[in-house]
Amino acid sequence: MEELINGKALYSPKGAALEYGRVGCNFYTGCYHDCSYCYLKRGAPSKVLGGTEVKLKKCFKDEKDAYEVFCKEVRKHLGILQKTGIFFSFTTDPMIPETIDLTISAMFFCDNYNIPVYILTKNADFIDYPRFIAFMNRFSQVKADIWFGFTLTGRDDMEPKASPNEARIRAMKKLKEYGFKTFASIEPVIDWYSCTRVIKDALPYCDHFKLGLRSGVKKDYYNIEDCVAAIINIVSQVYHYGKTIYLKESVRELLKRGMFQGAYDNILSMTVDADRNPICLPKE
Repeated sequence: MEELINGKALYSPKGAALEYGRVGCNFYTGCYHDCSYCYLKRGAPSKVLGGTEVKLKKCFKDEKDAYEVFCKEVRKHLGILQKTGIFFSFTTDPMIPETIDLTISAMFFCDNYNIPVYILTKNADFIDYPRFIAFMNRFSQVKADIWFGFTLTGRDDMEPKASPNEARIRAMKKLKEYGFKTFASIEPVIDWYSCTRVIKDALPYCDHFKLGLRSGVKKDYYNIEDCVAAIINIVSQVYHYGKTIYLKESVRELLKRGMFQGAYDNILSMTVDADRNPICLPKE
């Protein structure tokens, strides 16, 4: 049975979050991107997760304390973390000005212990941040265990204070050229036209895609026939380009409702699981 972590900085996520990382790290709550679909600012969770105001979590005295707690928890769970890696972050954007310094410090520490790191952001400006440039130069040789991901929806109008999707793809291109691994979170799918377009633009620079639907919407928000056609097109495109794609459970459930089992299995065989392993379907 996999070890569960329940620390102040590190924890084992549940539900949909588990599809992004086996272990997450949260130093801060809140994010100022002000995305209209964001779960951090919607309903009761916003009171706990911070809404649009970025704050250090209350369990930490200050950033120095947060870093020391993080280091202690990493050492305690070193064995599992070297296998699972650490995802930054579920309750904020880890690469905005308020959060980036602590994130980079944690990344340096993880490198010392050969722990994979997964960063998900909507900010493209960090690519020119002096401390990040210093971080990047340090890892000029081996960067296989450092993944930089960008949320890409193709809908800048719904993400008013985040970097434009085009800028995020340019940053992804630079990171790929520097030797880092890259991934894209295509979630939530607002509309299939924007989704398909942004995947096509990112394909040359993105190693791995995660595709997920929008939560908290009416049942008829997605037309099943349109969804099935779009997903088949996206999966085929990514597969034939030699990249990998993970279909989140929300997408797989929708496909099951709109496809015969054989066709569904065929599409699934062109994807990977949450750990980026090829999906092996049971033989008949």
